Amino acid sequence: MRIKRLNILGSGAFLLSVSALLSRVLGVWRDHLLAKHFGASGGEGLYNLDVYYAAFRIPDLIYSLLILGAVSAAFIPLFARHKKENQLNEAWKFASSMLHILLVTIGFLALLAYFLAPFLAPLVAAGFEPEAFQLTIKLMRILLLSPILFALSAIFIAIQDSFRCFFFRALAPLLYNVGILLGIAFFAKDFGVVGVAWGVIAGAVLQLLIQLPALSKVGYRHHWLWGMRRKDVRQAFGLMGPRVLGLSLHQLTLFANTVMASFLATGSITVFYLADNLQALPLGMIGLAFAITSFSRLSELAAEKTLEPFASEIKSVTHKVLFWILPATCGLLLLRHEVVALILQEGKFTESDALLTADVLFFFLPSLFAQSLIPLLSRGFYALHNTRLPLIAGFFGAGVSILVAYGLTFSLDWGVAGLAAGFSAGAILNALLLLVLLQRALPFAIIDKLYLFKIILASLAMSVVVFGLNQFFPYAGHVVQKAGCLLILTGVGMGVYFGVAHLLKLPVLSWIKKH
Repeated sequence: MRIKRLNILGSGAFLLSVSALLSRVLGVWRDHLLAKHFGASGGEGLYNLDVYYAAFRIPDLIYSLLILGAVSAAFIPLFARHKKENQLNEAWKFASSMLHILLVTIGFLALLAYFLAPFLAPLVAAGFEPEAFQLTIKLMRILLLSPILFALSAIFIAIQDSFRCFFFRALAPLLYNVGILLGIAFFAKDFGVVGVAWGVIAGAVLQLLIQLPALSKVGYRHHWLWGMRRKDVRQAFGLMGPRVLGLSLHQLTLFANTVMASFLATGSITVFYLADNLQALPLGMIGLAFAITSFSRLSELAAEKTLEPFASEIKSVTHKVLFWILPATCGLLLLRHEVVALILQEGKFTESDALLTADVLFFFLPSLFAQSLIPLLSRGFYALHNTRLPLIAGFFGAGVSILVAYGLTFSLDWGVAGLAAGFSAGAILNALLLLVLLQRALPFAIIDKLYLFKIILASLAMSVVVFGLNQFFPYAGHVVQKAGCLLILTGVGMGVYFGVAHLLKLPVLSWIKKH
C-alpha cells in the first residue's frame, strides 16, 4: 500500500509539473504579447501595463485571504478526515456548506469593493497620475468578478486533490491563460488593458467549466444547506483565522511593493511583475506541484499515532524539491539576460526594458529555493492543524521584506531592483523559520546535510559548464537561433547535472526512473 501511494503522489506531481510547464509556456507567450503590445517604460493611457497590474491587487486580496486561506489551511484536512473515516456523505455536506458560505461572503465583499473602488485604488496606486488612477478604478471593478469564479473553482479543485485526481485540475491554469491570450489577441489593440482584463474573466470562466467533469468522476453530491452550525465548518473557520492573517501579510508585502513602485518611473510595476512571472516557471513546476500533491497524504499521515511516517514524507518531498529547484535557479541566474531578451524584447518592449527586467530577476532568484519550500512546509503545519506558527514566520518575513525593500529602493536608490531584493530577503527568512519550527516537532532531520551538499556540488558543476559554453554561443539573429542556443545550453546543463548527481549516488535518481 505504501508503494502504491507513493506512485500516485509521483504521477500526480509529474502531471501537475507538466501542467505547470504548459501553463507557463502559455504564460510566457502571454507576457511576450503584453510586452510587445504595451511595453514597460513607454506605456501610457489605455496601454499602460502598470495600471493593469495595480488593479489586480484588491481582487487578489479577496481571493487570497478567503479562498486560499480556507482551502489550504482548513478545507482539505477536514475533508480528508471525513473521507478517511468513510463518512463520504458528511464530506459532501461539509463541501457544500463551505462552498455556499464562501460564495456569499466573497460576493458581498466584491460588491462592496465595486462601490468603494475610488477609495481603495489609492491603496495600490498612490503615485499614479489622475488618468492612470481612474483607469485603475475601472479595471479593478471588472476584475472583481474573478474571485467569485475562483471560489467555485478552488473548492472543486480541493475536492479533486483530496481524491488525488489531478487531470482536470491540471487543465485549469492552461485554460485560464488561454482566456487572457484571447483578450490580448482580440481586444488589446482597440481597448488596451481593458480588453486584457475581460480576457482574465474569460479565463476564469473556462477554468471553472473544465472542473465540472471531475466532480462527476469523484462522485460529488451537492447538498443545499447553509451548515454554519456544523462542527466541521466551525473548525474550518477556526483554522482559517491564522491562515488568513498569514496570507494578509503576504498581500501586505505585494501592496507595499506596488505602492512603492507607483512612485518610481513608469513601467516599474510592469517590470517587477514580469520578472516575478519568469521566476514563477520553476516555482510552479516544482515547489507548488509537490506541495499540492503531498498535502492530502500529509493530512492523512498527521492523524497516525506516531509522527515518523509524516516526518519521512516531509523529508522525502523536501529533498525532491531541492533536487530540482537548485539547478533550475543556477541555470536561470546564468542565462537571465538571454531568457528575458528572447521572451520579452520585441515591439514596444525595448532593450533598456529587457536589461532592467533581467536585473530585477537577478534579485528574485536567490530566494527561489525558499519560495519553493514555503508552500510545502506551511502545508506540513496545516496538516498538523497548526496555523499559528506559519503566521509567526510570515509576520517576520513580511516585515523584513517591506523594510529591506524600502531601504534599498529609496534610501540606497536601487529602484525597482530593491523591491525584488527585499522580497527575497523576506522569503528566505520565512522559509528558514518554518524549517526550524517544523523541525522541532519532528523526530528526525527534514534535510540531510550530505544530500544537500551533493545537490549543491552537482549544481555548481553544471553552472561552470553552462557559464563556459555561454561565452561562445551566438545569440544575435532570428528568434529561432536564440531559442536554439538556449535549448542546447539547457540540455547540456541538465546532462552535466544528472551525470554528476549519478556519480554522487543521489537517491532521488532512482525515484526519477520510477516515475
